[in-house]
Parts: sequence; structure tokens; C-alpha cells
Amino acid sequence: MAHNIDLKELSQRESEMVEWIGVKQEIEPFDKRPNTNTCEADMDLLLFRDCMNAMGHLQHGKQLEDYLTDKDRIAEFIPPLFAKIPLDGGLCLRNFALLAFGKWESISLSFPEAHTVVSVYNGVDRSEDTAKRYILTGSVIEQAKKAIDLLVVQAYTIFDKTNANPNQEKYPKRALQEAIVNAIVHRDYQICDPVRITVFSDRIEIRSPGTLHWAVDREKFINGKANPKWRNQSFAYLFNKLQLAQAEGQGIPTIIRTMREEGGQTPVFEIEEESVTVTLPANIEAV
Repeated sequence: MAHNIDLKELSQRESEMVEWIGVKQEIEPFDKRPNTNTCEADMDLLLFRDCMNAMGHLQHGKQLEDYLTDKDRIAEFIPPLFAKIPLDGGLCLRNFALLAFGKWESISLSFPEAHTVVSVYNGVDRSEDTAKRYILTGSVIEQAKKAIDLLVVQAYTIFDKTNANPNQEKYPKRALQEAIVNAIVHRDYQICDPVRITVFSDRIEIRSPGTLHWAVDREKFINGKANPKWRNQSFAYLFNKLQLAQAEGQGIPTIIRTMREEGGQTPVFEIEEESVTVTLPANIEAV
């Protein structure tokens, strides 16, 4: 008897199983795992230098070359950028190093869906033919910065002299940035689906591939009270040091707090088996 197999669902289950095994320390977590299809030539050295300068790692006698080995670490709990290939002793990038500092061609070869799609509609649904669509590629750091730049345009301020609070911001910029960064940092890169950001006239939806980390309580997450659990610990550190994200565990609480305080709205979280979506409603007075 033939059976219909949902390959996407199978991929999600396999990913969750691998994640669970990683927690049991039987295999390395995805972000720290060596990618044996890569080498030093896959690094974007200019991007890496800029990030290291921004994080202050090259200001105390350290040279860029010091980190291009399998010895020196960016941080104590992050492994070296490179690992030795068992068979020939050569060096290859770890997944986090490739996705954060790799050339876009190299990233797309290993992870063709590791990009971000931004769609902008003038109305409240997808029926409009004149939507703008942006495909953001390159490193996860570059994708986050490009997505933030695109969405900050949506967070415009309206000045209304007849209102007691004349400066009305459609979306709090901090909430937008945290939602974007969370979607990119905590997504499951083993699922073949991009991060999708959809802008409507009354809301912004940000969909991240992969469900919640298995150790995160659903209700606590929705209420911004969950303890921090990393799917990609290396990314969490890098984005925090680059001042693109709050400290550990503060992303969701920051989104909830700034939406309520600055826009009077409550974000909506939709947790599915294959994705997590946050919807940021627009400030009604600014629509």
C-alpha cells in the first residue's frame, strides 16, 4: 500500500530529533558543527574584520589571522571558527562561521534556503498585484541589517496636532528590530525554507522556520517569561555583541513591552510544528 509522505514534516521531525540528540551531547549542535564542504576561501574576510572591530576583538593585540585557525575562539563558549577535517587534516568552517561570515555564494551552496524574503503589500491581504518583494541573501548578519533597514521605513511617525500625543509611531523600531533578529538567529537552518517577512497596511508578520526549542515552555514564551534556550548559541552571542539584539532571553519581552508602551498593541505569536510567526499590529492611531 502506498503512503503519502509529507517531506517538509519529515524534515522538521528529523531536525527536532537531531537537536535533541545534540542536547544529549551525542553530536554537536548545528551551529557549532564542522561543514566539511568549506575552507578558508569561503570566508568574507572584509565582513569578518568589520564585525571583529565592531565587537572590540581586534583592539587588544589580537590580529585577524589569530582567529583563522582551529585554536583561538571569539568567546569562551563559542568554538573556533574552523575545525580539522578528520581524513586529510585540513581546515573547514563551522556552520555558524559560514552563515555569519561566509561569502554569499558559499552560503547558498551549503544552505540554499538560508535567506530572507520581504514582501510589502499596500492592503490588508495578498490579493494586490503591485506588491514589492525583496530577497535578502548573504550572511545572517547582512540579512538582519538589510531587513531592519527595510522595515524601519514602515515605522514612520505621524504628527497630529489635534492629538494629546501628537507623535504617533506606526511600529516601535525596537520591537521591529528584535522580531527580525529573533527570526534569523533562532530559526532552524536545517529546514529548507527562508525567513519570511510580510508587511501589510495594518500589521507585519515575521515567520521563522522551525518550531520552538523543545525545552521552551509555549505559554511562558507567549507571555515573554520563558527561560532562554538557544538553538544557535553562537548567533545569539554575535548579534548581542554587535548590538543588534538584547541580552539573552530579552528579545521577546522587549517586543511585548515596547509594542504595549509605544504602540498600545499586543504582538501575536503563532507556534506551529514547522514555524514560529510573530504578528506586530500597527498602532491604530497611526494607520
